Amino acid sequence: MRAGVAWSTSPARSSRWPLASPGRSSRLRRRAPYGHHKAEYFSSGFEGILIIAAALGILWGALDRWRHPQPLESVGLGVTLAVVSSAINGALAFAMMRKGREVRSLALEADARHLFTDVWTSAGVVAGLIGVLATGWLWLDPLLAGLVALNILREGVHLMRESTRGLMDEALDPETLARVERVLAAFRTEQPVRFDHIVSRVAGQRHFVDLHMHLPADWTLRQAAELRSAVERGLMQAVPGLRASIQLLPTDVEAHFDDPKDLV
Repeated sequence: MRAGVAWSTSPARSSRWPLASPGRSSRLRRRAPYGHHKAEYFSSGFEGILIIAAALGILWGALDRWRHPQPLESVGLGVTLAVVSSAINGALAFAMMRKGREVRSLALEADARHLFTDVWTSAGVVAGLIGVLATGWLWLDPLLAGLVALNILREGVHLMRESTRGLMDEALDPETLARVERVLAAFRTEQPVRFDHIVSRVAGQRHFVDLHMHLPADWTLRQAAELRSAVERGLMQAVPGLRASIQLLPTDVEAHFDDPKDLV
């Protein structure tokens, strides 16, 4: 029972790191035009740290009660509050998780996972109360509290890992890259062009792809610009939220994009 109380009153339970207020977001966009999309990674990472801290606190308390079992108190009230809070948090967490995946917001997903830890905590509280009342084994309460804490710890570690992956500018996932490739393949069959040096990354809700498009050397600037605009539109329609950057090159010119000497 005390595991639920410890989690409900911990700093991680009520932590939110607002980084996207309208005024602040506008200033951040001006000061960091290429990096402001990563702000939510800091938010979710900070929340993950607090969740891990709360889980370790619950584990410490469970270990103490394992060594010194204590009788349960306010059983009826505890079960009622746990069930009600679990139902409310579960519904809210499900809605937030669905919306977060829809808009590709790690911050929303972090808040949803935060609430899901509340659901697991409440379930552990109820299971512990019922188990102790049915068997009289006082050690069941700290045992279940420890299991709940391990689950909360797992969620915190997951948030930290996702935040780190975002800050490392990971490439687009294989499914999204396949959609990009299908768009480019369609243009290859219709136009005398080829694409190479395709590099992608993810930053918050934004997806980015950089590539070289090789065109016939006798094309006019207008022809090249019109085709580039068509390719960009096709990519952005295939991948919502994508920002494409296309460098134009003649067919007989190769860019030394991967030249090791450029990395020295």
